[in-house]
Amino acid sequence: MKDYESIKKILVEFLKNYITKKSKSKNLLIGVSGGIDSAVVATLCAAAMPKNTHALIMPTNASSTKNIDDALNLCKKLGLNFKILNIQAILDAFGDSIGEDIDKLRKGNLSARVRMSLLYDYSASINALVVGTSNKSELMLGYGTIFGDLACAINPIGELYKTEIFEFAKHLGVDENIINKAPSADLWEGQSDEDDIGYTYETIDEILKGIAGGNLGASVDKFGQDTVDEIVKRVESNKFKRQMPLIAKI
Repeated sequence: MKDYESIKKILVEFLKNYITKKSKSKNLLIGVSGGIDSAVVATLCAAAMPKNTHALIMPTNASSTKNIDDALNLCKKLGLNFKILNIQAILDAFGDSIGEDIDKLRKGNLSARVRMSLLYDYSASINALVVGTSNKSELMLGYGTIFGDLACAINPIGELYKTEIFEFAKHLGVDENIINKAPSADLWEGQSDEDDIGYTYETIDEILKGIAGGNLGASVDKFGQDTVDEIVKRVESNKFKRQMPLIAKI
């Protein structure tokens, strides 16, 4: 297991130094969902800037009431400055504007982009930096919405795999209700990260570590070539989400 106390100190210092020495902003702003990633980031931000951390909770009508309650309790426990903005009317207006129903995948991506738009708009009003909540597993897989939840100014947890986030959350004292929930972006009712991807994070992370280390032999032996190939293909095909837009050379 990693030395999570040292990691906490490094990440808190990273946030504090960036906001005080490298940015003209005065505050940190995060979207809090009631999930484990935003809970970890919120805890780090509160430790770095206890009076200058702000949060938006942005549910839809399909959002889990448990997630909303967990998000509220987290913000209150950490003493964050927070607002609740229900985004259902924005989603409905979008559907009305284009004159068609949108399927759950499009609606999920739209929800993520609406939330990020609101975060960036609010950040301008309070002179804040938007702090990202995507972990290394999500970033490598491209499991996120480009210009949505993948967008941010800084990201303190982008080098921690999802399985490490669970361990780190326990070290930070995140509420067990949040830690024990099945990982979900809460984009539609009943949505589950592991169901979407098709594998548990324990399997995914072991393969991702093999990819990062350039040695997949042990993963092939344990999970089979087809499983490893599927994860590798996903990482490669979504590489564009981790890079600046490609500009043609002329």
